[in-house]
Amino acid sequence: MAYITQRKMAQGLQQLVTTKGIDHTSVTAIMDTAGLRRQTFYDYFQDKYELLAWSIDDTLSETVEHNLNYLKWPAIINLVCYELEAHRQFYVASVKTQHEIDVTALIANHLAELVTHLSPTDVVASAATLIWLLCLGIAQSLIHNLLTNHPRDYEELATAAVTAIQMTLKMLAKG
Repeated sequence: MAYITQRKMAQGLQQLVTTKGIDHTSVTAIMDTAGLRRQTFYDYFQDKYELLAWSIDDTLSETVEHNLNYLKWPAIINLVCYELEAHRQFYVASVKTQHEIDVTALIANHLAELVTHLSPTDVVASAATLIWLLCLGIAQSLIHNLLTNHPRDYEELATAAVTAIQMTLKMLAKG
């Protein structure tokens, strides 16, 4: 039940952030939109920024980690790119209207989880920084694409990310 309540709050937040930005979104408005009592919010989150981080993190966990054993990794990259594109207004507002949560780092964390899952165990420890920087670069490219006036197609971005990951994995395998 707790997860369902958190998801309702996250959906309310996403709806409001998309239309108003986070600065003009109050906890009261989030809870009204979610159809929940205001006090319930504080049973789960300290403030709207913690909910924002949880919401993005939860969505990316569902997209990446929950699919590791079901989908081939290039399809997961494609799903991440699609998620960002499908909810473009929410992610743009999340990046542009607040500075408390590093959306790029949240995306990079999940991409790093994916790349780490693909890498041999003995390579992961020695290449953790390289994996992080690769994933941070991919995440920054995805965010930049959301913010640009002439965005590239998400499938094109996914293909570029897959190529970068494949190249890195080959380099890591060679040692």
